[in-house]
Amino acid sequence: MGGVKRYEQDYVDSCRARDESQAAMFHSLLVSVRGHDDDDPNGEVANALDSLETEFFNNMLLVLEGYFVHRDPDLEASPGGVLAEVRLLAASLMQNGGAVLPAPARSQHAELGLREGETVRLTASSYRRLSNAFFREIERRYTGRA
Repeated sequence: MGGVKRYEQDYVDSCRARDESQAAMFHSLLVSVRGHDDDDPNGEVANALDSLETEFFNNMLLVLEGYFVHRDPDLEASPGGVLAEVRLLAASLMQNGGAVLPAPARSQHAELGLREGETVRLTASSYRRLSNAFFREIERRYTGRA
């Protein structure tokens, strides 16, 4: 069964815009709350924010994969690239409690370089790096845009 071989640029752009908007909302929340550190002498709010950050960006990864879940894997080029990495990390979150599943192939080109068995715990920074690389590769391989 073949997958999607081409995505319209407008679709990719709208997915990227939603992705960036949601990440920006989290950043705004973080800045607002962290501006009141004096009100959190025990660090409870800071700890809750750290937990929320991981859950939020792990879920963002699932949404990112969901936008393009039907892409043709034959067009992904290398099994160790960022497209395969996102597919693997999403499957790890959904099917393996967040522990990275065995990968069919590893590559030095993986953005995060998580190893089998490690826990997927994305931060705003690691997610942004991963999603930027993912969108670049989607555009290159599935829209014809270089």
